[in-house]
Amino acid sequence: MKRKVVSMLLACTMAVSMAAGFSPIRSEAAEEAKATYTCQLHAKVTDAGEVVNEVVIALGEDKRAANIDEDTFTIHATATVKGFLEGTGLESNGDYDIDRKVLQVETAGQWVSLRLDASQGATLAYTTGLRNYPATLTYTITQNKPFTLMSPDGRILDEEHMAVFTCNNTVVDPETAKFESVKVPGGINYQFYNAGEGVDRLVVWFHGNGEGDLLSSGNNVAQMLANRGTVAWASDEFQEIFGKAHVMSFQAPDTWYYAQRDGLLQKAADEINDVIRKYGVDPQKVAVSGCSAGGYMTTRMLIAYPDMFAVAMINCPALDVATARGGETPTDEELASIKESDTAIWLVQGATDSSVATDDCSVRMFNILTSGQQTSQSKIKQELPQNSDMTTYETADNKYKLSLYDTTEDGKLRFAEDYDWDGVMTEVQYSNHWSWIYTLKNDPRAADGTHIVNWAAGYIK
Repeated sequence: MKRKVVSMLLACTMAVSMAAGFSPIRSEAAEEAKATYTCQLHAKVTDAGEVVNEVVIALGEDKRAANIDEDTFTIHATATVKGFLEGTGLESNGDYDIDRKVLQVETAGQWVSLRLDASQGATLAYTTGLRNYPATLTYTITQNKPFTLMSPDGRILDEEHMAVFTCNNTVVDPETAKFESVKVPGGINYQFYNAGEGVDRLVVWFHGNGEGDLLSSGNNVAQMLANRGTVAWASDEFQEIFGKAHVMSFQAPDTWYYAQRDGLLQKAADEINDVIRKYGVDPQKVAVSGCSAGGYMTTRMLIAYPDMFAVAMINCPALDVATARGGETPTDEELASIKESDTAIWLVQGATDSSVATDDCSVRMFNILTSGQQTSQSKIKQELPQNSDMTTYETADNKYKLSLYDTTEDGKLRFAEDYDWDGVMTEVQYSNHWSWIYTLKNDPRAADGTHIVNWAAGYIK
C-alpha cells in the first residue's frame, strides 16, 4: 500500500510541474540521441577586410529543412590572437566575443544558409604591433526552436526537429582559394594566382604596412585578407579587362620601409623575374600597384628597376614618413629619374590624408614627374550612395595621372557597401587614408571616362 501512495504522489508532482510550465530534465543519453549536423563558415573579402558572412549547415543528401527563420539559431562567435601573442608584450585590438546577427535564411537541397551581418566577423585582428594577424575563430551554433525535417520527396520526417550543430571553424572563401601560398626561404613570401597556360601578363601588388608579417610568423595571408588588394586583381572583372594576368602579392617580412636596409628591392626583383621565366610572362607586360607603405615600396622599385614595369598604379604612397619609419624618403632627384623610364603612372589619394600628407606624397611625386609639361584638370562628380567626388590631373600623352578624392567634413572618404544582403548599396565612410579602395573598385577615371584598370591594361595587352 505504501508503494502505491508514493507512486501516486510522484505522478501528481510531475503533473503539477508540467502544468506550471516546467520541463522534465533531459538525460545525457537523450541529448546524445539528437541528430548532429556539421556547419561550415563562409567568408568574403570586403573593402575593410575578410569577414565570415555566412554559416552553411549540411543536413545530408537524404534530408531537407523547412520552417527555419532568422531566430531559429543563435550564432556565437569569438576571435582571438591571444595565444599567438602570449609572452610577446603585444596585445590585440581586434579580439571579439559576440552573437552574430542572422539577416537571411536560404534553403537549397540539403543546405541551410544562415546569412550574417557582414559589418562584423573579421577573420583578422589588428595588434599593437601595428599588424593584422589571422585570428583563431570559434563559432558555436545553438538551436532555439524546432524546424521541420523532410525527405527529398517532401515527406515529413520530424515536425519538431531539434539537433546538435558542430562547426570546425575553418573558413571557405572562393576568392582566396584562387591563390597559392609561395614561401621563399630567405626571400619574400607571396600569394600567387595562376591565370592559366599561355598567359603572358603579370600584376604585382605591394600591401600596406598593416599587412606585413608579425614576429616572423610566415603567415603569408594577412596581405590577402586585410582588404581587396590581392583578390581584386584575380576577380572576373579585372581578369576580363586585362585579358587574363597572373597575380603576385608579396608579404613584407616586416615592413616595406626596410626595403633598402634588408635588401627587399633586390629580393622582390629576383622573385618577379623568377615568375616571369617560370610562367612565360612577357617582361614588357608587367603591371605593379601598391598602397601606403606598399606605395613607398612601389616607388622604390620604380627608382631601382626603371625597366621592370610597364605601368604603375600607386595609392597614397607613404613617402613623407619613410625616413622616420626606417626607410629613406625619395629625393627630388630620385623621383625625377623615373621620368627616364617608359613606365606610365597613375597616383591616387584622398585630397586630405591624415596618415601620410597628400601634398608631400602623391602631389609631390606627380609635380616632379610632370615638371615642364602641360597638365589638365577635371572635376568628376559621383552620385551617392557611391564614391566620393574626385579631381583628376593628367598629361596630354596619358602617361601620368593623379586622382584626388574629396573628403567629408569629418575627414572621411565615402564608399558603398552591401553588408546586409539586400542587394542595395549603402554609404559607408572609412579613413581618409584608405584611397586604395577606389583603385580596387576601378573607380578613378580620366576626363575621357577611362577607368584606372582599363588604362593600365592598355599598357600590358
